[in-house]
Order: sequence, then C-alpha cells, then structure tokens
Amino acid sequence: MKKLSSLSVFAPCLNEEKNIPFFVKKFQEVLPKLAEKYEVIIVDDGSTDNTQNIVRQLMKNNPEVKYVHHPVNLGYGASLRSGIASSQFDWIFFTDGDLQFDLDELEKFVKETENFSAIIGYREHRADGSRRVFNARLYKLFIDMLFRLHVKDIDCAFKLIRADLLKTLKLNSTGAFTSAEFLYRLKKMHIKFLQLPVKHLPRKFGTPTGNNPKVIIKAGIEALKLYLFMKFGIYSSGAERTSKIV
Repeated sequence: MKKLSSLSVFAPCLNEEKNIPFFVKKFQEVLPKLAEKYEVIIVDDGSTDNTQNIVRQLMKNNPEVKYVHHPVNLGYGASLRSGIASSQFDWIFFTDGDLQFDLDELEKFVKETENFSAIIGYREHRADGSRRVFNARLYKLFIDMLFRLHVKDIDCAFKLIRADLLKTLKLNSTGAFTSAEFLYRLKKMHIKFLQLPVKHLPRKFGTPTGNNPKVIIKAGIEALKLYLFMKFGIYSSGAERTSKIV
C-alpha cells in the first residue's frame, strides 16, 4: 500500500492516564506502515490525574510523541482546535484517547486518500449505552434540521482529513459542536466526505464525559448561534471570521 507522505495524529484526552500508554504503543505499531513521517499529539484538556507525567515519560523514548497542555479544562472543541493548530504534517487524523476504536482500521482510510480529501468514520454499533445513543440521535436530528449536514455519525472521533483544508477553517465554537461545525464548513467548500464504518469498543478505563448535560446544552447553544448568524446576522461576534467561509 502506498504510504502518506506525512501524517499528524492527535487525541483529545481528559484523565486518560491508564489509556494513553496503550494508545501510543498501538500507534507506534500502526503508523510506520501508513506514513513516511508521522507524529502523535496528546492534547491534555486540563487533566487532574497523572496524564502529564505519563506523556512526558513517553516522550523521552518516543520522539514522535508531542504534548499539548491546557492548564484548565476548556472543552472538547477547544481540544480539537488545539490539535489541528499543533499538527505539522500533510494529513490529520484524530481520534479519542479512550481506546474505544480499533486503530488498525486507519489503514482502510489511508487507502482512500487518493480519491477523497476527507474520510470520516461512523460507528456501526455504539458501545455507549442506550441513553447516550438516544441523545446522539436527537443531537443529529437537531444538527440536520439546522444545517442539513446529513452525515451518519457527526461526532464519531475517527476522521482523516487533509491538513490544508482543516487549517483554513475559522471555527467559532469551543464545545462539542466543533465537530459538526468543521464538517459544515467543509461542506460549504464543496468537499465531499467518504463515510466508512468503524468498530466501537467498550471503554476499559476511565469515565466518559460526552453525556454530561452541560456539554450537550453548550453544543446546542453554539449550533443555534451559528445558525442564527448564518441566516439572520444575529450573534455577530466572530462574524469577521465566519464570513470568509460562508
């Protein structure tokens, strides 16, 4: 298989001290087969466990591992923005640091890069429990109603996208809506997505935060603000950035 010239991988992490060593080890096995050059960036969003010390120890023996640290928790969207900004190579892949995805599946995404600039995963069967699945369906319905995005799994953290596309986007949101926002902005640029199924695995360590009501409410508010600005010019803060895309 033809390798990518270079690949940046980043993972937003919050209190994933037990998962990170396994995450880095797996990528050290997978990435040499997929890219001539690569980096693995851990975006630590204000963890209060031993994440920082663990990552810094891993960096001593793994020069490809990089570390981005938020002194306080800024939210998932802010972590995505930090990861994109810190990525140095031609392609960017991001996933979560909780090991709920089979990282070997990245190979089938890389195979499609000759024909597509954005390859995004969708979870065939979510391993999150019925409540989170229900919330995800309501959120997808809400986003599709506002933006007609119509992708199968908006927030699936398994996406491979050309870096020059992601880095040109001027994102306004900082919460969980960020995933939907950058897909929407790519759609407005007429970028076609290839959607591929991926496995979703039960979490082994740590506690999920995506089902927190505050996270969901913030995502909904940010989505509504962007919609109102796009349609009616309401909530004009950040309009000078948004106008370049719309």
